[in-house]
Amino acid sequence: MSNELTFYDRQMLQYWLRTKQSLRQIAKTMRKGHTAIIREINRNGTSRSKYRADTAQKMNEKRKHKQRMGKLDKHPRLKEYVEKKIRLNWSPEQIAGRLKECPPAGLEGITISHESIYYYIYEKSEKDKRLYKHLRTHRSKRRVYSTRKGAKTRIKHRVSIHDRPVCINERLRYGDWETDSVEFKRIRGNNYLSVQYERKSQLARIHKVNTKNAEDTKDALIKTVESVPPELFKTITFDNGSEGAKHYEINKLYNTKTYFCDSFKSWQKGGVENLNKLIRQYLPRKLDIRNISDNQIYLIQEKLNNRPRKGLNYQTPNEVIHKVVH
Repeated sequence: MSNELTFYDRQMLQYWLRTKQSLRQIAKTMRKGHTAIIREINRNGTSRSKYRADTAQKMNEKRKHKQRMGKLDKHPRLKEYVEKKIRLNWSPEQIAGRLKECPPAGLEGITISHESIYYYIYEKSEKDKRLYKHLRTHRSKRRVYSTRKGAKTRIKHRVSIHDRPVCINERLRYGDWETDSVEFKRIRGNNYLSVQYERKSQLARIHKVNTKNAEDTKDALIKTVESVPPELFKTITFDNGSEGAKHYEINKLYNTKTYFCDSFKSWQKGGVENLNKLIRQYLPRKLDIRNISDNQIYLIQEKLNNRPRKGLNYQTPNEVIHKVVH
């Protein structure tokens, strides 16, 4: 027996209330629960004598519509905040986490899940807003994708990632970096990025390079080393690409140590791999970055360094590193 009332049920209820039948008798006749009839009158009518079927039906439909509304539709200020951060290319998880940990004025105590934000982007928001364009993948539908894998090569003085100290693996200190190359449209020269990622603070360094050979990679790494205090650069983890072949020269210059992933297991340096995907949001693979200036690359780098991260309790890498060096 369902206690849900149809419009016809409400019309009959109105009639029986007018004939002054008892609520228990009405419930028995309608084959509804006694409490369901009381609830119907209390929610959709002011009293027995003033209950109207058409008004009750409209109130019920309005209530159902409100229940179907997403949280963002119910809270315009929250919706404004979420859309603003999406347009800054923050991920739904970053927005939800930041809102929980550092709520702006007026939104204290109001939270939303990242899944609700994804649902809003793909199902509820106006199509002309095209908010999905600000997500990492720019996809109009959510989709699972795989990580790419590195290549195998012979490298002198190579030390396996399995010999890397526990303090690095567990992110117990600052100064341990991962590095990788990002390739774009296959045009001769100057169409690569050398990317570095600090494991604990998640700080990013991005440099435009002519090629991904060992010499250009070494030069990019030198720029990264010299951009931070010496105590914030202790080790570097590479994959097995040839760009890491001059790693020992960096070690001699700056007294660092280097480690290398297993063949075809670039996920072992997952931090920089994830950073590469964030970079693709701004610089897609098909782009010819010869037309992108070093200053533009720097601005992208700092946008990433000013985005909150779940692993940092929704602080930004720049906020974390600022506390370390000051």
